[in-house]
Amino acid sequence: MTETCKAAIFTGTNKLEVLDIKKPTPKPNEVLVELKTCALCTWEQRVYQGINQVDFPFIGGHEEAGIIVEVGADIDPKLWQVNDRVVVGLLTSCGECENCRIGEEGSCENFNYENLVGGLDTRGMGGLSQYLAVPVSKLFKISDKLSYEEAALTEPLSCVVHSVEIANIQFGETVVVVGAGIMGAFHAVLAKNKGARVIVIEPNEKRLALLRELGFTELINPTQEDSVSKVKELTNGKGADVILNTVGVSKLAEESVAMSALYGRVVLYSSYHPDTPIALSPNQLHRRMTKVVGSANSSTRDFITAMKLLNEGIVDVKPFIAGSYPLSEVVAGMEAAISPDSYRIIVDMSAE
Repeated sequence: MTETCKAAIFTGTNKLEVLDIKKPTPKPNEVLVELKTCALCTWEQRVYQGINQVDFPFIGGHEEAGIIVEVGADIDPKLWQVNDRVVVGLLTSCGECENCRIGEEGSCENFNYENLVGGLDTRGMGGLSQYLAVPVSKLFKISDKLSYEEAALTEPLSCVVHSVEIANIQFGETVVVVGAGIMGAFHAVLAKNKGARVIVIEPNEKRLALLRELGFTELINPTQEDSVSKVKELTNGKGADVILNTVGVSKLAEESVAMSALYGRVVLYSSYHPDTPIALSPNQLHRRMTKVVGSANSSTRDFITAMKLLNEGIVDVKPFIAGSYPLSEVVAGMEAAISPDSYRIIVDMSAE
């Protein structure tokens, strides 16, 4: 008799059902991971709302943590064992294309949200399944001090690590973070850890209040004052050395360039919906030697760095966990995650 497990499956727009699926079977070079938690990323929220288009049925979820419950015959027992607590990441990267081989798995040439991964028969990223069969190259060990809820945020933190590394922040530089959703907040935390002065732009007062609690003092509410003018005022007219834009609104990308200093670096972190072109002055970029770059996803190296930050307690993600819902209440969890007042909602995959 075929063993089954449960998964939350997108079956249509605004349709997310908990269904029985075939339980994955690990190959000799794989382990079977029982997932304990899966965080609901903005990407899954957009699938639910019909903004991100996929073919249904679809298993979402890519911010997950769990425990190894079975080890393939070819796995070195000195490295990986049953009961090891792990984060699963980068499942949609093939590991074989040129981009993957140079360490840029986040830009995998064969990347597709609708690949079959984790030994599943349903397409998708797989994190909302109770079990995944994965090669150990996709695993990152969790410290005993770290909860599964915290560990589920390794993937989003790894993406921010990637972005901050691209920005090349130096001690004492002024960094502006545009947006204080969870990814913006992570950017602010990491920039501060890099020894930078951090200014945050955010219209949501609840988010600003949390940042104040975390020790950030230079906060701009763009509904109350002009962001570009205020940044110039705070920097004696020079502008910011680095602008980390985490909001997918084209107008804010233009403003990010406008508030940059000489040799300013502007990182466009977010994906843009709609993808509206922006107006930039080539001569201004030329004369002020401005760098405008994008940042997308993360690599194995970024995952390892993010895992170290969490395992060693250097970054505390607990303030950004907005709540936990059992798998049976995943729809309620998704609705809560969509609220602009929420940070990350966690699905407890073991609670039905």
